[in-house]
Amino acid sequence: MKKDVYYCIVFSDSQLDFLAGSKYGIDRMKVLKCLIDAVVIKETKYEKKGFAVTLHIGQAALSEVELATRLGYDKKTVSRLLDKMAELGIVTSEQTNRTSIHTVHCVSAWYTDNQKILNPYYVSVKERHHCVGEIGDNGIDKDGISANTPNDGIGKSDTSACCNSEQPSLSLILGNNVHDGNGA
Repeated sequence: MKKDVYYCIVFSDSQLDFLAGSKYGIDRMKVLKCLIDAVVIKETKYEKKGFAVTLHIGQAALSEVELATRLGYDKKTVSRLLDKMAELGIVTSEQTNRTSIHTVHCVSAWYTDNQKILNPYYVSVKERHHCVGEIGDNGIDKDGISANTPNDGIGKSDTSACCNSEQPSLSLILGNNVHDGNGA
């Protein structure tokens, strides 16, 4: 039996515009959902053909070939799409000799079994607005995404409105506006 998992997802206008678009029949949101479904929500050891790595909360081990096969898309198309998602600060990917490690930056938290799990790779909207320029000395790029450096996951996130209530609600946070699944 699959557990109910709720997501607190934060997109900027440019990120949402990109994901809402489609080119050559590629459903960009479907690709992101596949990545989000593959991420771990507890630290996990990943091993494959003599390669081992510890995946942290918010990371997934999935090669571009595996991702393309799951989705039925061409590997080059998936690779270009991942590059664009990285440029927009949605996801970053690191190639290894056996697979790719994808880090999801747009999910601030997961809510499962009455427990909130913060994504240490998420960067709040407030922090994004204070950043200027390309990747600077603080390790944050112009979109406010840290260069693969996890935070401690202890501080309050932008998702307190959606993830701290007793009843979980699937939320999509756009800028400073919170929209819950009830159409409010």
